[in-house]
Amino acid sequence: MRLSTRFKGIDRSENLQSLIERRIYFALSRFSPRVTSVSVVVEDINGDRGGIDKRCQISIKLDRKDELRVDATHADVEGAVSLAANRAGRIVQRKLELWRSAQRQCKHSQKPTEQYDDVIPTD
Repeated sequence: MRLSTRFKGIDRSENLQSLIERRIYFALSRFSPRVTSVSVVVEDINGDRGGIDKRCQISIKLDRKDELRVDATHADVEGAVSLAANRAGRIVQRKLELWRSAQRQCKHSQKPTEQYDDVIPTD
């Protein structure tokens, strides 16, 4: 699973980068065989005006070429990252469950061909 991070209007720091990596890996590591890459964008929407203006956007690419997007806003960066990472984990889990149920439906909908060893003549 590749992880890329971008910052817009927020100073990049080692602590913030480490927090993002920990939150993403905690939320998505159990799906790592299916998740090919994760892109995180953290930005300050309103600049210096304050308020609930920190946004974290996460794009997740799965092995079947699907792309999932998650967005969360919060008053601080850590909260936005945590909310978005938790949502990302739930959305990936839901998507994989849909794939599994679709596979089960396909297997159950195929009728097995019946073969009879004893053929009774109809004279």
